[in-house]
Parts: sequence; structure tokens; C-alpha cells
Amino acid sequence: MRSSTVAVEIVRLWAPDNLRRVAPGVAVCATIAAVAFIADTKNFLRFGAVWVPPLILTLVIGMALQPLSNRSAVKLGLDFAGRTLLRVGVALYGARLTLDQLVDGGALPIVVALAAVGGTIAFGAWAARFFGLSRDFGLLTGCATGVCGAAAAMAASAVLPKHENSDRDLAFTVMGVNFLSTVVMVIYPALHNVLGYSLFEMGVFLGGAIHDVAQVAGAGQTMGPQVLTDSIVTKLLRVAFLLPAIAGIAWWIARGGGLAGNARPSPPIFLFGFLALAALNSAGVVATDVKAAITQVSSFLIITAIAALGMKTSLLALARIGMAPVLLLITETAFIGLLVMSLIYALRPLGT
Repeated sequence: MRSSTVAVEIVRLWAPDNLRRVAPGVAVCATIAAVAFIADTKNFLRFGAVWVPPLILTLVIGMALQPLSNRSAVKLGLDFAGRTLLRVGVALYGARLTLDQLVDGGALPIVVALAAVGGTIAFGAWAARFFGLSRDFGLLTGCATGVCGAAAAMAASAVLPKHENSDRDLAFTVMGVNFLSTVVMVIYPALHNVLGYSLFEMGVFLGGAIHDVAQVAGAGQTMGPQVLTDSIVTKLLRVAFLLPAIAGIAWWIARGGGLAGNARPSPPIFLFGFLALAALNSAGVVATDVKAAITQVSSFLIITAIAALGMKTSLLALARIGMAPVLLLITETAFIGLLVMSLIYALRPLGT
């Protein structure tokens, strides 16, 4: 019964009549995303050594256009972009994974990635209560910090129960995690001599402790090709745990009694697509140029969804979020950094 309901919903969403209704709002979001992509391509977002990720520009432009979000012509499209296109983008994200590459570094990156993802999500749920915030907010920020930044935040939001501040919380998480990821991208490479790590261990540390893929690549690149490769491999292992992480969050929410009905309206089909593409890529079925194209489409769809998120988010509401969420994100960032740092010391035999 549930499978047939899901199939009917998919057909309804992609029916020509529905696509025509959502087209204006989707077009606005896609235009915002295109502006950010072009600005990034032309290096307009680079200011010396500082790089502003296109998703941040997208979010800011979307927020500036927030007054348009209540217009009937674009409202349906914003919902479609923020939900359906998001899920398609997350599913396509799986094409980035090559499991053959992920095991080349031995057991240490795998253990570090698994502990970073699971530990940070669990810590986020606990720490949120300490700061007087909801467990769900802790799961959202913990997933974004532990897995892969904005993409993980968007995926987690898709399975968390919706409430009146859902869009505000997601916007804050996307911006906050990206900002902190940029900060540690600058700080962590400078700790090489202090930590006493080998180049391999430094790559594992960067890939295990920095939130977003782009910032991991930026930090690794400053330390040379070996560190860059090891950091990306470790980071992709964390990305690989997106599927079990989101499934685990959905299960955690579903077992929460009264919230269970809201947390599981349908199976997370988009995550099965994520897993299928990762498996195909691992088997060598996906050609390099096709994978590159899928990766670009995935990034564009996720940023289009972020544009919708920005347009649905009030700057005034964001300003009212308070200091507790900020402190939670900082605490989660410190937690994952210290956890990965400690694991590398404790598990050094696995890295040899």
C-alpha cells in the first residue's frame, strides 16, 4: 500500500500539468543558482586567498528576494525546488563515490570517517538539549557537521519533521556550517607541526574534521598532492555514510512516539537512488565524462534548492535565532576536530 502511494506521488509531481504550475518558481531559483555558478566560474567570488562558495551567494540572493516568496506564481515552484529537486540532487550526489578508491588508504580513514559521522550526529542530538534546543535541531546540525555540510543538511531536513521554523533552521545550518568549515580550512593546515602527523595522517585529519568537500580540497591543496588525495578519500568516505546516516536519523525520529507519523510519510526513495549511483560508479559503469556531468547537475540542483530555501527564509527570523544555535555549531565543530585528532593518535597502527 505504501509503495503504491509513493508511486502515485512521484507520478503526480512529474506530471506535465504540475511541471507547468511549478515552472515559474523553479525558473527563479535556477536563475539565482546560475548567477552563482557563473560568478564562481569567472572567479568573481575569490578575493585573494578568500573564496566565497556559490551556495552562500545563492542563499544571500534568495534571502534578498524573500518578499517574492508569497506570490502565488512562484510559491509552488519554491516548494518543488526545495523538496523534489533537492532529493534528485542528493540522489545524483552518489555518482561522486568510487568505493575502490575509498579503501586504498587502509582501515584508518574508514574508522575515522565512521566515527566522525556517527559520533557527531549523536553528539549533536545530546548537545542540543544542553543548549536548550530541540533534539531534531541537533540531528540537523550534527549531520551537516559530521557528513558533508550543505548536502547532508538538506538531506537530513528532508526526513526530519517539519515545523514553522524548519526553513530558518536549515538556512542557518547551511550558512553556519559553511562559515565554520572555511575557518577551519585556514586553521588546520597550520597545525601540521604542532600535531606531529605524517602527511598521510594530516590528510586523514583534514578529510575527517572539515565539513564541506570544497573546503577539504582547499585545505589539502595547500599541503601538496599527497595530502590532497588522502583528505579527499577520507572526506568521500564520510559522504559515503550519508545514506546510513539519513536512514538512521529517520529511524531515530520514527521511534519518537508522537513524531513518528510526521517523520516517515514515505520511504526515502532518493537515498536508494544515491546508493544505486554509488554502486554503479564503483563498478566502473559510469564513464568519466558522464560522472562529471552528473556531478555538475547534482551541484546545480542542490544550489537551486538552496535558492528556494533562501527565498523562503526571512532575514528577520534568522536574526532572532539567538546565540544557542551558534554555540552548538561551534561545539560540534570542536567535537569532530578533537575526535578525529584523538582517533589518529590512538589508531596509528592502522595507518601504517
